[in-house]
Amino acid sequence: MVSKRYHSLVASPDLYKIRSLIGRTETYVYVCLRIPTPVPSVRWYILRRRKTLDASDLIQIPSLPSQPLEASSVVVLDCSIYVMGGLIKGEQRSSDVWSLDCRTHVWHPVPSMGTGRAYGAAGVVDGKIYVFGGCDVDDNYGEVFDPEIQTWNPLPPMPKRKKHIHSSMVRDQKVYALDEKERTFYYSPREGKWGTGNRGQLAGYRRDWCMVDNLLFCLSKNGVILWCEPGELDLRETERVMNVEVVRGFTYRSLYQNLFLSRLVHYGDQIIDRWEEKWIMDGRPPFKIPKCWKKFRFERLRPGARMCSSGGKIVLFWDKISLEGYLHHIWWAEISLERLQGGEIWGYIERSNIVMPVEPVKAHKKFFDKVRSIENFVLFGHFVV
Repeated sequence: MVSKRYHSLVASPDLYKIRSLIGRTETYVYVCLRIPTPVPSVRWYILRRRKTLDASDLIQIPSLPSQPLEASSVVVLDCSIYVMGGLIKGEQRSSDVWSLDCRTHVWHPVPSMGTGRAYGAAGVVDGKIYVFGGCDVDDNYGEVFDPEIQTWNPLPPMPKRKKHIHSSMVRDQKVYALDEKERTFYYSPREGKWGTGNRGQLAGYRRDWCMVDNLLFCLSKNGVILWCEPGELDLRETERVMNVEVVRGFTYRSLYQNLFLSRLVHYGDQIIDRWEEKWIMDGRPPFKIPKCWKKFRFERLRPGARMCSSGGKIVLFWDKISLEGYLHHIWWAEISLERLQGGEIWGYIERSNIVMPVEPVKAHKKFFDKVRSIENFVLFGHFVV
């Protein structure tokens, strides 16, 4: 039994600040999952790292009932997680904002953004939240939220607006974003201006950019972890392709194979076209949305791998579904990194196990039967980084 007075002391902001100042905080990974039950829902969990390396699991915490099923932007500021925008019923952009107090796991409403956003870029610089993109080009493209006074204010106009964003990160007090064509741009709050950077090799090829020990890491569509020096983002004289390298140390038939198999959309536009053709053949209307949004919808059937950084390491989550479509599990892995004398980055899997079973959706079985011929063709083709 714990007294209310003691519980309030443990969860007090003052105690949290003191622990932060003396370096006595603990790092937790929060996971947001879209559960494919007959009535899809969004649920929040904490990753519980057990002492036994192969026994970690996900602990459910209170979820946000009104959270859109997809396309929300998420940032962490102090002891809270902010969830901004998203798609309502797959079409309408939301301007709602909520915060999760990580000390009490209580959700609190936050003043809404001035513009509804879906898949917008978001980052925290100097204690303020910056969001941009994910809206119509005629809308207010960027906004900044000051948690001290609880207000949103517009950012300066961006010369060339990018509508579709698939990754964002913060580096050198700037919020960077990559659009659907792998072009890089940023907003610098301290300078109050927009800028452009270099571009990726292939459009929509990489996602989940994050910083670990001042190096940039991302996940390719083929399930390969890539890295580059942070300066590769910056534009010097003319735009160029970023020079990225593969994180070594994994065998193909272990981690990379699991990541590669975790999402059919990794195989490129061919599978999207085949899916839409079958959709129309079944007597349904064609999708009147951009191709990048078709991919987002496609991922509902095969969610795939996601990557982030935590405590100087890379954390991966991916789904694994049997070819018959009857078994569906969520896996995780924690990877430490080492830079060798030759400059290569090697990764070492410290933990990896199933963290949660998921009840399979009937659509998985029917869907796999339709596309297995394409899937087998790609699986036995070239494994390209």
